[in-house]
Amino acid sequence: MQTIDRIADFFKEEETILIIPEELSCITKNFVRKGQIVIEPVRRNTAPAICLVAMKLKEEYGDGIMHIMPADHLIRDKRRFLTHLKFGEYLAQNGYLVTYGINPTRPETGYGYIKIGEVLKKHKSGIVACEGKGFTEKPDRRRAKVYLRKKTFLWNSGIFTFKITDIIREMEYHIPDVSKRVKSYLLTGERRHFEEIREISIDYGVMEKAARFCVIKADFSWDDVGSWLALERYFKGDCFKNIFIGDALGLDSRDSIVYSYNIPVKVYGIKKLVVVACPKGVLVCKKERASDLKNLLRIKG
Repeated sequence: MQTIDRIADFFKEEETILIIPEELSCITKNFVRKGQIVIEPVRRNTAPAICLVAMKLKEEYGDGIMHIMPADHLIRDKRRFLTHLKFGEYLAQNGYLVTYGINPTRPETGYGYIKIGEVLKKHKSGIVACEGKGFTEKPDRRRAKVYLRKKTFLWNSGIFTFKITDIIREMEYHIPDVSKRVKSYLLTGERRHFEEIREISIDYGVMEKAARFCVIKADFSWDDVGSWLALERYFKGDCFKNIFIGDALGLDSRDSIVYSYNIPVKVYGIKKLVVVACPKGVLVCKKERASDLKNLLRIKG
């Protein structure tokens, strides 16, 4: 809801579209009107999802500017954020595919990075847009420290701005197999067409291959709170660096995160683990693997 509220002054309610996986549709419908929801029938990463919503928007509205933003980000300075989006719109109107990079403040291994080049355009507010030189997957700690020193690598925020017709054209050129199957799904409504799509991100599928790819160096306050490790930045740990949230207790444990919802949890002798318990299930993983939890979504049952 914070993501929707953040842009409420910039977009009309009917212009805000949520693209969500099928399993979250019931929950989401409690918060937004039915017309605002696009269902992603099968998770296939960001490129197919964006292709789906872009084609739907083109069919309904024709051309225009679309902004893509994940729902699990924390952005405190709303006014400054909207200034960045307006600058992104200006660049998109001039044919650029735009993404937003965050200045790294630590050698983060849980985020992807974007390499930037020469300055392309400066906004009157001081915001700068640079050439996009490519994306880098989550690095190890040694490489993350190098990126932090170089100043030419930014965190990949996963926020994008482009003209609807531009992104559809780029997808048809760079990932025609994805574009073709999304079209087939929209024409027939048959789930099998989406199931046949390969997993591919918008970053590697389209953005870094595009001739006019630029990165706005974002200076608004930003944090990706989509990982359990983000709790360490907002909750104070005990003297052994443990964070216990909910009905959770621990003994002889260190550097762990334990979260419980409506289920009492007690841990003993654990170290560097994430433990999550709720009525629907229990999760246990090493902290160092927390950023890879999306792989669990591929497991059936």
